[in-house]
Amino acid sequence: MKSSRAIIFGLVLFTASVVAYKYLPNQYKYEVNDWFSSLGAPSFIESPDYFSARNQSDIIREYQNRNYQLKCYGNLRHEEKISKQDDYLCFAYISSAYDNIPAKLVTFFFSKNKLSHVRLEVPDSSFSKLQNYLARKLANYPRLDLLPNHNFGTDNFGNPLMVWAVKEGLITTSTISTAGQNEVLLWSSIEQETLNTFR
Repeated sequence: MKSSRAIIFGLVLFTASVVAYKYLPNQYKYEVNDWFSSLGAPSFIESPDYFSARNQSDIIREYQNRNYQLKCYGNLRHEEKISKQDDYLCFAYISSAYDNIPAKLVTFFFSKNKLSHVRLEVPDSSFSKLQNYLARKLANYPRLDLLPNHNFGTDNFGNPLMVWAVKEGLITTSTISTAGQNEVLLWSSIEQETLNTFR
């Protein structure tokens, strides 16, 4: 008797959840989808100064071997690109990054079969933890936004950007978090000659 009541209660609860989800605003639906997608997802541990313009096939194979559930496609629309040369991307849900910082998504962008950008998304609640990690990890790299005559603009919400020149590219993130919005950390491949002008 108790087991049948439990089954009925479970079915009622499930049905109520499905109905409630149907009427959620899209923003909250995305949050629910992200949460379910991150269950059992791997942690992203690659240091932001680790990346280089490696072969697309090598990157995809490496992360598939690490059990990342990569979703990849080409024919990118304008709004899906970081730079106009990007022609392919792969993304995967993640549960955390670096020092167990709660995270959501990592996206790898490619141009002509080479890695061009890596975009990491964390919830706004992880912003201070991400900033603390970057302050330690990138302490020995130049902060380009602090140099005179260097203006890197703002993020989509008008917040100034922080930019570091690392071994084989630039790392960019916002200086201030925006409530209710994912925070983004971006690595971009830059030619060595261009990087040398910043040093």
